Amino acid sequence: MRYEQHCPIALAAEVVGEPWTLLIIRELLNGSTAITDIAAGVPDMSTGLLTKRLRKLEATGLVVLRPRRAELTEAGRKLADVIEPLGRWGARHLPPPRHGDLDPALVLRDIAREIDRDLLPPDAVSIHFRFTESPGPRWWWLVLSRSVVAATVHDPKLPQSMRIECTVGTLTRVWLGHADWLDALRDRAIIITGPRSSVRQAITWLGTSRFARDDSTDSDTPILSL
Repeated sequence: MRYEQHCPIALAAEVVGEPWTLLIIRELLNGSTAITDIAAGVPDMSTGLLTKRLRKLEATGLVVLRPRRAELTEAGRKLADVIEPLGRWGARHLPPPRHGDLDPALVLRDIAREIDRDLLPPDAVSIHFRFTESPGPRWWWLVLSRSVVAATVHDPKLPQSMRIECTVGTLTRVWLGHADWLDALRDRAIIITGPRSSVRQAITWLGTSRFARDDSTDSDTPILSL
């Protein structure tokens, strides 16, 4: 879309304001470079449209396309200065996600990306999620290790540190800061089954999205008193 204005905001919006483009850039900024990984972050986007958007980003100097891969240029990486504040604004000032926006794969993917691997135990473990209401598979696992953090619907056959039961909506609201871990646990909207020490660790590991954190206060996640 062309606005036919000299305004830099209008010119930038012509490039990044089209549907899906900011989400593609979000995936690239989060470290996805394989086209298949980018596509996994925008599952409702057709392959043809993804290709079209990537080619436009390449034509405007924001992306370099390689066989089955895409990488941000220096100008593309600078968009983090725009997208990070936009994400914080969206999490803090817009209503919680609607039911139709909920997706267990996407929220667990986001959580996995932000886990601090230095806090994880040296040997790989898993967290088993049982979603009592979900638009997709209800059983998921987070594989946690210092080398790999990933969500899967297949039992990884690793030592299970705990089981978490909740709805996808509850987990999403807590992750985005619309609800509090402690309140959800006390109300039994989230039920964690496992050793006492592992429950404390889970809240520390999972925490909340960086977009939900208030920079004016201590961003450390409170530890559950058990």
